[in-house]
Amino acid sequence: MNAVLIVVFIIGAPLVMMVRLLIQHQLTLELREQGLHARGEVVRSRRSWLNARHRIVEYVFPLPDGGEIHGEYKEHRSGFGSQRASEGDSLEVLYHPDNPHRHQRVGTEVGLFAVLTGVFGLVVFMSLAIIVMMNAPSKKAPAPHGSTPSGRLRTYDEPPPRSKRVTGPLNRTNDY
Repeated sequence: MNAVLIVVFIIGAPLVMMVRLLIQHQLTLELREQGLHARGEVVRSRRSWLNARHRIVEYVFPLPDGGEIHGEYKEHRSGFGSQRASEGDSLEVLYHPDNPHRHQRVGTEVGLFAVLTGVFGLVVFMSLAIIVMMNAPSKKAPAPHGSTPSGRLRTYDEPPPRSKRVTGPLNRTNDY
């Protein structure tokens, strides 16, 4: 059971993160070719209930047909002089014309460098994890409680072994 959990966390979690990174890169490439620009507006900013250091910023942008698309992103509480989004701020969005729910804020694109860095990091991490797992000491079966029986014990059904007879000078027999 422990080996399964180790495999899930050491191999599965980084692979999921890599797939998400590749999906974001694919979206970036699609939006560079066919994406449409829209100007959105921040409608709400709230503190994340999972992590107090993050804020969730909700925004909306209009579509040419009059509809609206709502989205949100996580904003990390940065240094002292960092600019934080507030209600009413504008932002620029690129969206897919056939599916406007597939969109990205301008400036948050995932480039080739980020993908290559992620792949390199994943390969290094998984290689180290495999090396550590291969060199980990194996568990042995626990020793039984109490004393262990001797290999020279006999069952009561066997006849006792015969003693050796040695003859010495003067034809006397000595039993040992």
